[in-house]
Amino acid sequence: MVLPDILGSRVGIIPFFDRYYEDKIIEALSIFVWYMDKNRPLPPGTEFDKFRQKDFERRKAEGFHLPLFKSMIPTPESTKEQQTEREKYWKD
Repeated sequence: MVLPDILGSRVGIIPFFDRYYEDKIIEALSIFVWYMDKNRPLPPGTEFDKFRQKDFERRKAEGFHLPLFKSMIPTPESTKEQQTEREKYWKD
């Protein structure tokens, strides 16, 4: 990873920090992908609880399509029964 300095030239960063920031960026993008992928269940959090069942039924009716994008984060359903139903179609 390289960052521009004040004058616009590029300076390298110590490789240890380079890998650290790259991992953090990938992790952040994985969470964003999870939220935006209509083929994955909703992320955890109480703000989505009232929409979970309707979202599960919608994806079930569509046949649980495979995720649009790969992600480093597993995306399980909110209940074991829902997870068992989805695994008939695909696994993370």
